[in-house]
Amino acid sequence: MAELQEVRNQTKSLKINLVLNVVKTFVSMCFPLITYPYITRIFSVEDVGKINFYLSIISYFQLIAYFGIPTYAVSIGSGKRDNIKCFNRFADEVYTLSVLSTFISCSLLGVIVGRIHSFSGEWKIWVVLSVSIIFNTLGAEWLLQVYEDYFFMTLRYIFIQIAGVVLLFIFVRNSTDMTKYFIIYVIPCVLTGLSNRLYEKRYCRLKIRINKEIQFHLKALFPIFFSNIATIIYINSDITMLGILCGEKSVGLYSISTKIYNVGKNIFFAMTAVYVPGLSLLIQKKEFSVFSEKVHKFIMDILPLTIAAAVGIIGLGSELISLFAGLSYLEGVKSLHILAVAIVFAVLNGINTTIILIPLREEKLVLKATICSAVLNLMLNIILLPVYQQNGAAFTTLLAEILLFIITTRRCYNYNIYKNLSKKIIKNIIAIIPMIICIILIFKVFIKNMFVRCMVTTIVSIVWYIFIKMFMDKKVRQET
Repeated sequence: MAELQEVRNQTKSLKINLVLNVVKTFVSMCFPLITYPYITRIFSVEDVGKINFYLSIISYFQLIAYFGIPTYAVSIGSGKRDNIKCFNRFADEVYTLSVLSTFISCSLLGVIVGRIHSFSGEWKIWVVLSVSIIFNTLGAEWLLQVYEDYFFMTLRYIFIQIAGVVLLFIFVRNSTDMTKYFIIYVIPCVLTGLSNRLYEKRYCRLKIRINKEIQFHLKALFPIFFSNIATIIYINSDITMLGILCGEKSVGLYSISTKIYNVGKNIFFAMTAVYVPGLSLLIQKKEFSVFSEKVHKFIMDILPLTIAAAVGIIGLGSELISLFAGLSYLEGVKSLHILAVAIVFAVLNGINTTIILIPLREEKLVLKATICSAVLNLMLNIILLPVYQQNGAAFTTLLAEILLFIITTRRCYNYNIYKNLSKKIIKNIIAIIPMIICIILIFKVFIKNMFVRCMVTTIVSIVWYIFIKMFMDKKVRQET
């Protein structure tokens, strides 16, 4: 009886955390919808391209600072949190590695900026961006994720982002305010890091701890780190290489498509992140049947919704770009259509890697798969970008996601994760997708205002999805 109650409590907690994380992600989606239309109308397409090019460069150094620690700390730390002494020691060791990796990252950034003339002329911007690296890393967000404190993370995020938006509207008023823009971009990172360090004391007082266990952590971190490098290469190399090979205008056009793409993708990734601590704990307790059941249910819930979102983005691509950035960015519609398809495979890859393979300690396989995808992306970028520019960049991203999906899915089949799912998924898709296509076509004819058309289409599609999902779930229960 006690075990049953514990399961019920865990399920309830998981649902609450899922809702909170979705809320956080939804809010994170809303803020770009407010700020980016403002930015794209203040700065030129080339200026927007420059901003995104610089942010793509800084992301590589942020990756070095992270060193795979957030993923590792959440995955391993979740199984240790019930033993306070053991967890505190683990947290200190991981934090020590964070301090070291952050120092190395900032040092490398300083050397590279000093050596590249076009960068050294903008040294003030790079100093500002380096501050984001320090506070993002040492803020130790992973500690709150281990203890599943999504209420604080959600509330803190909303307040800090509101402050950032207000500062943006006050201080960034024309095209000469680019440095101010970067400063305001960094302020939320600083506030997040500081608030985390103050709040985290209730769980653990992080301090430097150097011992032999650090070597053990390093061995486990390297595969995750190199996997993340490979991941960011096929995620960010498009913008970086567009900036180098095609210029800032192509980056500006492509960045709008990627913003919309990332908004859609991150909503689903937020749902995925909530499941990681609980599923990792199930693996450590060797409860594989429960693990498989929970993964099945999650896939059944999220995949049809993901496909529906992709169809919606394709159908409303022109409207979304016009509303989000303005008519001068409509050249990026084709790249958005391609990236909409990539969303489906990106979400599936997130499930395969983060939810299934990493908790099952298949980090090496994830690394190999990601490296293969990254190499493919780089090779195709070199070939396609000079000719097809932003459309070529989108296409290489799609192919990289497909390759990663093929490799990881093959390994997931070895654990019987996808067994008996195909028919159920197809039924959901058949029920949902045609109706969403009809909704888009009908509303395009009868509703002329772009904003109203997008809002009404989205609301009606969501309602239809919920209705179909309830019907399908009821049918499954009856069959059971």
